[in-house]
Amino acid sequence: MELSLKKKLILFLFLNGFYFFSYFHRVGIPGTIFNQLQLDFNLTANQVAGLGTIVFGIYGILQFFIGPFMDFFGTNRIFVAGGFLLCIGSLLFSVSHSIFLLYFSRVLVAFGGSVAYLGIVKKTDDLFGPDFFPVMLGIALFLGYSGGLFATLPFERLVAAFGWRQAMFWLTVILLVIMIIILFIFIRYRQLKHNRGSISLKDITATLLNKKSYPVIIVASINFTIYLLFQGIIGKKLLQDTCGISSKIAASFTFVMMAGTMFFVLFWGTLAHIIKRRKGLVIFLCFISMISCILMFVNLILWKEPMVFLFSLFLFAAVGGSGPITTTLVKEINPSVVGTSVGFINGICYISVAISGSITGFIMDKFSSRAIITHEAVIYPVVSYATVAGLCLFLSFIALIASLKISETGKQTVMKVPEPF
Repeated sequence: MELSLKKKLILFLFLNGFYFFSYFHRVGIPGTIFNQLQLDFNLTANQVAGLGTIVFGIYGILQFFIGPFMDFFGTNRIFVAGGFLLCIGSLLFSVSHSIFLLYFSRVLVAFGGSVAYLGIVKKTDDLFGPDFFPVMLGIALFLGYSGGLFATLPFERLVAAFGWRQAMFWLTVILLVIMIIILFIFIRYRQLKHNRGSISLKDITATLLNKKSYPVIIVASINFTIYLLFQGIIGKKLLQDTCGISSKIAASFTFVMMAGTMFFVLFWGTLAHIIKRRKGLVIFLCFISMISCILMFVNLILWKEPMVFLFSLFLFAAVGGSGPITTTLVKEINPSVVGTSVGFINGICYISVAISGSITGFIMDKFSSRAIITHEAVIYPVVSYATVAGLCLFLSFIALIASLKISETGKQTVMKVPEPF
């Protein structure tokens, strides 16, 4: 049943409600409640970071298959199933009292949340068409990223007032209501019917054979990894450990970072719609990322000045909000396999985040003998964070080199994707 523009916009908003909570889980856990989880479950830094990396890893791997699954079962069906699975995982997380259940809940969150982004991309394209795709995707990312914004200072204040378990429980209830409304809309307007297709590796192979995608994938994965590492895994704890500021102030810094990301995701989405040649924008963003890594590293070694950290985080936000640019580039380079190619680049990005999270936790644990243990937190030495920042600086240089290799035509259709052997 064809929907009117008003109904499309209503559906679009509720779909992004699911995306909101999917992104909330990526930023808020473990980032905002790192210390609480570490002390409540007596975890190492690597184990706490693992609560994020397990989500990013599973999420990333599933991105290679979500596109074909959506083609086979239907985008709307997969979207609803993922949403309710996220509800189950989120609820289980709030009542977990063992490490096994804590990790298992995050596995369910990963499986459920994995359908959110690609589902939003496909539904945005279906509902509004290619002409408005960059702008509407920017709006979708803005709404989804607001979940990350809520996962910073607002979530920290909720946790301070009610505890992390109570906060997570009632947030899960809100998500459940949203998913029930989405299911009702799909049923009411017959949006769950689907002519079952077939699952094939053809699109994945075609994406892999298109070498023009490689520079964009390298740039996007590195820039997004550095951004989300500081936004969702260690940013708040880094500020508390190195500057000695309170949990509230540290969360306000990541709040500003997320707010900046939301602004830039709209800004870059609009600019990508206006400017058809986007390579220069990508090069500029890679340069900004490298500058921010330099500032972060130098500040850790010399000054430990909170406002310099805040400026660095804001620069990272400008880079983290560039998703509409790289997604549009990949979409243009792979015009006949849009869903699979977008899922592929998204998968690589999150696998990279998972790997970086594990490496970061490993580095922090290597310096655990020099950590200071209090009744509120385990405070890691500055050198552990400086080591992580130095590694990010090296990666940002690689991204800058890769950005120079990007090729584009500025057209909706760039080329025929090579047929697989």
